[in-house]
Order: sequence, then structure tokens, then C-alpha cells
Amino acid sequence: MTETSKNENCQINETIVIAAEIGRLDLVTALLENGEDPNTVDETGTSALHNAVKGGYWDVARLLLERNAILRLLDGNNRTPLQLAVLGGHSQIVGLLLECDPSIGDTRDEARETDLHRSLRIAAFLGHLEIVKLLLNHSAPTLSNAGSETALLLAAKKGHHDICEILLKHDMALNRSLWSRITGPSLAVDGKDYTGNSPLAYAIKNGFEKTVDIFLRYYPNLCEARDREKQLLFHTAIRARNIAMTRTFLNHGADVEMKGSYGNRALHEAVQAGSLYYRSSEETAEMIRLLVEHGASATSTNADGRVPEFSTNDPKLRTLLRNYMKTQSKGNSVLPEVVPKTLNPPPEYSLKA
Repeated sequence: MTETSKNENCQINETIVIAAEIGRLDLVTALLENGEDPNTVDETGTSALHNAVKGGYWDVARLLLERNAILRLLDGNNRTPLQLAVLGGHSQIVGLLLECDPSIGDTRDEARETDLHRSLRIAAFLGHLEIVKLLLNHSAPTLSNAGSETALLLAAKKGHHDICEILLKHDMALNRSLWSRITGPSLAVDGKDYTGNSPLAYAIKNGFEKTVDIFLRYYPNLCEARDREKQLLFHTAIRARNIAMTRTFLNHGADVEMKGSYGNRALHEAVQAGSLYYRSSEETAEMIRLLVEHGASATSTNADGRVPEFSTNDPKLRTLLRNYMKTQSKGNSVLPEVVPKTLNPPPEYSLKA
């Protein structure tokens, strides 16, 4: 082949890729009629189908698929057309690619399983709810090997509570054999990434109260969950001074007297956090009141034998906690004020005009 013919072929090969990139259905059609290979790639490994799905050109993608474009062709970044469609948020094209998959439902097809798993993780991370539903309806795997990020973990990291709910429902409905439960990966709700953190731990760390509520609604036992350092996640929410999230834990049955690190109870953590992070007395008092209303004892001791009062040097908080101790010792359910009201002086001490 002469150098001229090589250059001509190179130009022809790039043409269908470029035509698909700009959504030119007429040009792609003409090129295919003239014998163009739909699986031609450019110097970056990008095919016409890659470009069509990236641009959201459904009609161009459908034509290429009808002409036997390869569904799982990897580009230079090791992305399949399905993964690129998910990245672009093109749900109709994702549906098209899934419907045109000849190996649909074949769990023995490793390439298909890998493609669906990666695509689901991308969709969950980006918050593409409809695409997540499509992928789950086509049996996308949700579990990952130890140390790998699951779709659920990625959604929890970003606070996509609606996607977390769908994935948790799917998690609970999985029907696995005893052998797969023993030898296979953990359920997504229990899965941890390479740092040892769980989906719930990330939701708490990033302050996503709605997401935390979803997790505890489906798995109330997570109220007792601990992080990689064996600290109670419930206490993490308290230390973050997140009143709404702490209330969510309590509403789902969290025990205020659970012992965390150093034997601390919820009240110890609230008081210590208020002192450590220089929070206002009022803010810390609000957290303390919430915990006491749910049964926290101001007389409970930690591993050092200290009651919560001795976890702060703030005189207002110490007075408040002492009042709670007196109230609880009398069996009184009425909580004292945050700061005792100042009484008017007796008449004989009033200054005369």
C-alpha cells in the first residue's frame, strides 16, 4: 500500500468518528453505506459509538448498534460506551445500550458484569437516580470485594439519599446462599473501603442527615455501629454538634448509655466536644438537654470514674449538669433551665432615690 493510500484510509477512518462526535446522522449513515467499519477507532482509541453516547446522540448510537458496533469496546481511558453514557447522564442512551446487550442476564459474562458494576458506581457517585434504577433492573452487581468502594458507599459519600434508599432495598432483597455469604463479599451496607470506613461513617462525617436517616430506617442495628477506630458512630454525630443527626439516631432507638471509647457515654461526649471545640454554652446545653430528655444520666461514670460534669470547665455547663443530677436523683422529669434565672433583690436592699 502506498503512503498516499495509507493517508487516505486514515482520513476515512477518522471521518466516521468525527461525524458521530458532532451528531451527524446523515453523514454516519452515508459512510456506513459506503462500507465504513462502525468499530473504527482514532488515535485515542475512541470509536464512533463512544462519541455518539458521550454527545447524547441517541439516533446515531442506535444506527451504529444496528450495524454491529461493539458494545464493550474500550477507549484509551478504558471506558466502555455504557460508562461514557452514564458519565454524561444520558439515561435514554443507557437504556438503549442495555436493551441491545446480547449477554443480558448472563452472570457468567465477566466483561458484562465488570461493565455494569463500574457503570453503577459511576451513576451512584454522580447522583443519576434513573440510571441507577435502569442498571439495577438489568442485574448490575452491587457488591464489591473487600477494600473496594461499592455504589452504596459512593452515594453515601455524596449524600444522595434517594439512591442510597434504592440500593439499601436491593441489599436487603439479595437472596444469597450460605456459601456465598461466608466466602463472598459483605452486603453493601457492611462493606468498607480501603481506609476501613463504611457508607454510614461517610454519611455522618459529611453531615448528610437525610442519608443517615435512610440507613437507620432500613438497618436500626446500625445505631450501635462503630468506625475503623472502634468509636461509636452515634458519638461521632454528637461530637460533630449535629443536633438533627443526633435526634435521628435517638428516634431510631440509639441507647444514650452505650459505652464508647474510654467508657464515655453520650453525655460525656457532648460535654467534652463543647469544651474541646470552643462551642457556645447555649449550643452545648441544647445537645445536653436533648440527650437528657432521651434518658441520659448525669451521674453515669466513664472508665476513669468521672461524671460528665468533670469533662468541662465551663461554670454554666457545670451548674446545668449539677441541676440535672439533683433533678434525676429526686426522680423529677422536669428539666431545669440552662442558666438559673436571677431573682430580684429583697426590698431592703433596693437603692433609695
